[in-house]
Amino acid sequence: MAFLDNSGDIILDAVLTETGRRKMANGNFSITKFALGDDEIDYSLYNKNHPSGSAYYDLQILQTPIFEAFTQVNAGINYGLLSTTATDLLYLPIMKTNELTGLDVGNIASFNGMFYVVDTAGNTGTSATTAIGQGLSAQATPIKSMAGTTSTTNFVLMETGLDTGFGNIPVGTSANRSSYLVANNLVDSTFYVFYDSRFISGIVGLSDTSTFNNSETDNQFGGSVSLTEGTSTSLSLGLDNYSSYRVKGIADEIIWDSSSNTEATYSVIGGPRGSVCGVAPIVKTGLDAEYTLYGTVNSGIMSTGGPALVDYIDTTIYVQGTLSSAQIQIPVRIIRISTS
Repeated sequence: MAFLDNSGDIILDAVLTETGRRKMANGNFSITKFALGDDEIDYSLYNKNHPSGSAYYDLQILQTPIFEAFTQVNAGINYGLLSTTATDLLYLPIMKTNELTGLDVGNIASFNGMFYVVDTAGNTGTSATTAIGQGLSAQATPIKSMAGTTSTTNFVLMETGLDTGFGNIPVGTSANRSSYLVANNLVDSTFYVFYDSRFISGIVGLSDTSTFNNSETDNQFGGSVSLTEGTSTSLSLGLDNYSSYRVKGIADEIIWDSSSNTEATYSVIGGPRGSVCGVAPIVKTGLDAEYTLYGTVNSGIMSTGGPALVDYIDTTIYVQGTLSSAQIQIPVRIIRISTS
């Protein structure tokens, strides 16, 4: 991996993947499609107050060093650009995990950037499951009892919307949600979830009956969440061993109110909000050798009964809105009591 000097001219650096080189060697290489992304762009560097004038507003962005081209399909573009016919579109939604406490809907928080999932099938009984829960309780709340079942009370909660900042224009009113998101077809009713099928067998998401809102009179949270297994799809992320599910998205109806605003208590999006999505992985049954091959074994954690040894596998779940294309990567740690 290396950087290219982008301080002067615009650089086009292209390489062929292994498949591309094979097709070129066979004489049937042809470019039929292309995609654009802005993974390396930090738009906060745009300086409209530059003392030298408007020609210099984007100078720092244009001179940002860029990566050399990658040959790996999973490293080419992580954040692709969205095509839209709307010529007056000023904002695009993003997706963020909602780890706020006090929602009481089963959402969990990450610990050191990881979301924990207990592999109950890999445990040696109820006491082992309890030991993991106790060992993590001081650090993080795990998603429990997901091995081979859709029964769960814990999940990763995500919101989409225009994160313009709490109190900034446009604020998160119902009218702005309609004008900026609904009118531009940027509200996701479903989400695609991509997961490593070596470790995960399916995905649980929100049910049709779930709600996520606050009262416009007293701003109290009024959401209610239930979970159901998503639907398997054939959509490919382009990553080896990855499969996909489609899960339900529900309306994000946390509303800004100028008289008694507490939207920041319940939402992580500081502007008009689009949708809410919940995700919990179903751990694949029979995981054993995978912990040695792909993970870490005999690592120590503390439980109320003393130190315990655990095995764990780190993986990533990708979530993408079907309409907005807003996406997020969820780092997941699958954990069990060590069996050796």
